[in-house]
Amino acid sequence: MEIRELIKKLEEKYPLDLQEQWDNSGLQIGDPRNELKNVMISLDLEEEGIDEAIKNNCNLIVTHHPYIFNDIRYIDFTDKFYSRLEKVIKNDISVYSMHTNLDKANDGLNDNLADILGLKNTEILEIGQDPGLGRFGDIDEINVQSLAKNIKEKLNARAVICYGDMNKKIKRLAVCGGAGAELFDDCLKLDIDAIVTADVKYHEAMDYSDKGLLIIDPGHFTSENHIIYKLQDLISKMTDSKIYTYSKEDTFRTFI
Repeated sequence: MEIRELIKKLEEKYPLDLQEQWDNSGLQIGDPRNELKNVMISLDLEEEGIDEAIKNNCNLIVTHHPYIFNDIRYIDFTDKFYSRLEKVIKNDISVYSMHTNLDKANDGLNDNLADILGLKNTEILEIGQDPGLGRFGDIDEINVQSLAKNIKEKLNARAVICYGDMNKKIKRLAVCGGAGAELFDDCLKLDIDAIVTADVKYHEAMDYSDKGLLIIDPGHFTSENHIIYKLQDLISKMTDSKIYTYSKEDTFRTFI
């Protein structure tokens, strides 16, 4: 199997035309005509993940977050960001990303997050879009403290931040992996009690909690890292190659 054959299967399930206009999902680096060896899956393209790929004879790294987002004016391999590019090129590794297309698609990141948190009767959160961002559904009534504890445990989060009425009872829950503040108005229109999402700003948290929305922020990493294990299972059914995962864990935030 060539790399492009596996990519074709992934794009049939998670089409690139679903991605947001600002996004850059798809092939980032490499020659998709190369024969596929093994596959590494990671949330981001990290130097340690590249090293693991090399060690395990992987010539394809699949990431959620695209490595290339902005225009490149120069490439300086002394820059740590571009040293990753040098390493994958020298080791003939291709890099492929599925970002907002994976977020939106059926059986993608947000459906997986909804399943992990036990949502029932799940629907798309982004009003008027099908497919769209986020999901919402029903849960057995629960208090905020218990819900936050469950989320922390199920997502293996080091901590969660709650904004809003801590005495509220939650029956209708929304989720959006990564940064989902753009969906807060949709939550209000759909009478949703709480949303699990990340990267919430202070003032927007204050404004929407005042409007009655309970916001639970487990961190960007933990709201999305679960998808690499789902992709591991999915890709293992698409190829006979060995599939590995690399997770750096939530080391960007330090809790003291």
